[in-house]
Amino acid sequence: MLWITRISLQRGLAIVQQAQRPLLYRGIRTAPTMPARLFVDAENQYAHSILSGSLKPYQIARIGDLFNNAAASCEGAPQHVLAPNEHRTKPADLYEDLLALVQFCSQTQTQISDERFADFVRIFCEEMHRLSDEQLVGSLRSLQQLPTPESTKTANYMELWNTLDIECCRRIERWSSAQLLLVSDAWYQLGLVRIGEFVWLALRKLGRKVRKLPPEQLVQSMFLCNLLRRPVFEMFDFEHNLAHCVQQMTLPELGVMAMGFFKTQTPIRNPELLQQLFDRLEAQLDTVEDITLVALLKILRYSSKLQQVDAVNHLLNALQPQVERVSLLTCLHMALLGCELQTCNDELVERILLRFEHSLDEARLKDLERICLVIALFNLRTPSGVEHRLVQRVPQLLRSRIDEILRYPRCYTNCLQFLSMRQVCDIELLTVALEPRFVRHVYRSGMPGREYFHLDSLAQLLGAEYTGAFLTEKQRQQMGKLYTQYVPDGNFKLNKTDRVMLEIRDALGSLLRTHVHAKHLLPHFDRCDLVVCYDRQQQRVLPLSTDCPADYTGVLLTRQHLLGEREAPHVETLVVVVAGWNNVIRDKERLTGQFAMKLQQLRQMRHKPIVIYWHEWRELETSADRQDFLKRRLRQAANI
Repeated sequence: MLWITRISLQRGLAIVQQAQRPLLYRGIRTAPTMPARLFVDAENQYAHSILSGSLKPYQIARIGDLFNNAAASCEGAPQHVLAPNEHRTKPADLYEDLLALVQFCSQTQTQISDERFADFVRIFCEEMHRLSDEQLVGSLRSLQQLPTPESTKTANYMELWNTLDIECCRRIERWSSAQLLLVSDAWYQLGLVRIGEFVWLALRKLGRKVRKLPPEQLVQSMFLCNLLRRPVFEMFDFEHNLAHCVQQMTLPELGVMAMGFFKTQTPIRNPELLQQLFDRLEAQLDTVEDITLVALLKILRYSSKLQQVDAVNHLLNALQPQVERVSLLTCLHMALLGCELQTCNDELVERILLRFEHSLDEARLKDLERICLVIALFNLRTPSGVEHRLVQRVPQLLRSRIDEILRYPRCYTNCLQFLSMRQVCDIELLTVALEPRFVRHVYRSGMPGREYFHLDSLAQLLGAEYTGAFLTEKQRQQMGKLYTQYVPDGNFKLNKTDRVMLEIRDALGSLLRTHVHAKHLLPHFDRCDLVVCYDRQQQRVLPLSTDCPADYTGVLLTRQHLLGEREAPHVETLVVVVAGWNNVIRDKERLTGQFAMKLQQLRQMRHKPIVIYWHEWRELETSADRQDFLKRRLRQAANI
């Protein structure tokens, strides 16, 4: 076995599979115990600090004077808790005893799971429905003071939070929006938002009147959506309300809104609102905090369309002086900003790559994947040559990231695909990626992702140099049907690039007086190309071989497939490739890395690609102009 399989791969896969199981639901579970405070990360903590530190009326569950009247000391546990009286069940008494118990556990660092407290917890849970709203919320807030339990399923602790969740859910319909947000904040501070049901049900109620929420309640509701990572009803209502109150919010508050839109996979569709976000961010670039900056960059990248290209370019220029001030992760999101629109600021990207070069060893596997995407997609050649040095270092770094690769295997396979776009192919790493056991680990459903289509085709093109495993024929056929776009014709809705291809096909067929075929010569690229087989000796176009594989089979079409027995040096296989707007770096005379790799692989297979850009074809006004244009291209390529 290779390097990754020498480390107990079976043990590593078992650990990852165990960690990916669902966390908890009501009732008895057989899943492994999990830490009690879950889903805590710097981004959420920072967002919550914006709310809790604001002078605006955010509903924050503060401890305050909650324990002022609780009678407890470090000398011993409260007597009523250790020996609960079945007749001491008045809500006020139970509430007072719970606060005393929590204070005792906090002061002495005693776990609530202590069996001495089991009877009291049972009685308290049985009588919880009698507590007033104030007592119920106070009980929930008090649990924040407990020493962190070993697990959310710890005895007594689970009974308390589970029963509190049920009782809070029962009262949702009669609570106001402010009360719902206050209780939801208490659940957040316990770290149980995504385990209990209350926050989700509360948001469903809030979702009915999102358009009428005041700005602070809108921001706090979106913060909760960010925590749950689930949209609430029609997320457009959040956008509609935000468009009316965006000027009343600070930039950090807009950052919280951006987190919610991004985590719920909701793009902002209002172009005026997007422009306001661009303007507000650019005006405060010198002082904006990293997390707010990253949140806004994410949603701007996710939401921007062609009409936002100028705004993206303007922001990319303004970001250049910030590269040295902000964190490496923030720099990465600066570089990613233009990816969706193929918009690259070469100077900015070079500065960011130079920062990565000095900190590459400390970068996470996810960050390596993303910076490889930037280098591959933008296909740039910097004056310093930093992109070449980085892609040469990445394969060796991957060899030292075994634990991360087992946990995030798709980052590894994506890295290999992006590196191949820069002609960096480590055969040993590729062999590991195509190992059947590893493929099953990455895609448990048995259907590999699109990057595996590229890696398998790359391995085939390596020929005898590659001696490892390949994907199965069945997998290739499945991917050929799923990942390969249809051959455009009048029966499907056509985009602009499809129309250009059909126009070229018809004009080329008229010029050559033959039928021109559209084929997927490289099926791992989704678009098909036009194929012309030309015999230079006979000076005529040849038909495709009758044995040529059918469409959508996932087969790499070689000259042998196209020509059959007529394959000879004097026969050219010309491939007309249409370069759409998303195959070219905007405002640059440069192809994207993926499109450049397609041309390189066509040449490797001894085909002759003829690239026609969509804009140059659109500039031709008459049929005669188009025929003359095609004649020049064919003459240049094969002297036809």
